[in-house]
Amino acid sequence: MRAVIESGGKRARPILTAICADSAIANEGAWLPPASAVELLHTFTLVHDDIMDNAPTRRGHPTTHVAYGLSTAILTGDTIVALALESLSKSNSPFIAEMMAEFGFAFRAVCEGQALDKDFDNRDEVSLGEYLEMIELKTSRIFELAAVLGALAGKTDHIESFRLFARNVGLAFQIQDDLLDLTGGQELGKTIGGDILEGKRSVLFVLAMESYNQTEGEDRAMLDRLRDRSATPKDIIPIKGLFDRIGILDKVAIIAKDHTERAEKHILQIDDPGIRENLIGFSQWLLGRSS
Repeated sequence: MRAVIESGGKRARPILTAICADSAIANEGAWLPPASAVELLHTFTLVHDDIMDNAPTRRGHPTTHVAYGLSTAILTGDTIVALALESLSKSNSPFIAEMMAEFGFAFRAVCEGQALDKDFDNRDEVSLGEYLEMIELKTSRIFELAAVLGALAGKTDHIESFRLFARNVGLAFQIQDDLLDLTGGQELGKTIGGDILEGKRSVLFVLAMESYNQTEGEDRAMLDRLRDRSATPKDIIPIKGLFDRIGILDKVAIIAKDHTERAEKHILQIDDPGIRENLIGFSQWLLGRSS
């Protein structure tokens, strides 16, 4: 557990909890335990997702099941959830019952999102709506949890504005992450084209299949290999070129930008200019990675 928890990461979710609690003036005993709980829940998802995806590495290190064995990895993930609940229970917020309910809601949603993601592995076509539903459950709900727990620990006004901001930031983050898998670099801790080699049903795959009937020749053959999970490393650059030519990379960037703008509109209802400024800064930091 210590190896997993100390393996790195941006700690974006507990940072969001701190911002929404207005931690400069809020009681640390109220917001710090839920902030830790959110990060622990996120860490649990990484351990169990890596098992289900049979991923060999995470953040440049062997994944838990590779390093310590499958049984140990399962127990590690389970116990990290227990630690999250223990941490959350230590909050001295008067809204601890509401916090526990939000935690359970998000925990269940993440599992449902992962179930959808695994179901997509067995399908040749996934609609954009289905993809967005999956990432809302699997990714956005933990961002929502982070924001709402912060609001409950600090100023409880405008909780739904915090929730909707975080939901859209989470969607933009995952969409951009799919894009960066192909357009980013190893400095981001990614293997370029890893999703293509795995045959992952990312937003790039979804839009590519929507364009399938407009392709022919070698372009269609490349999409066939992508769909059938038979792409090889030599296909990555040609597939990236195809996605660029038919406008998929631009479409994905536009979708991510749209959700970013929606997120920022939701915080206009928050009457504290300091919190609004900090949330805008958070969004820019989280989504400002160069592509």
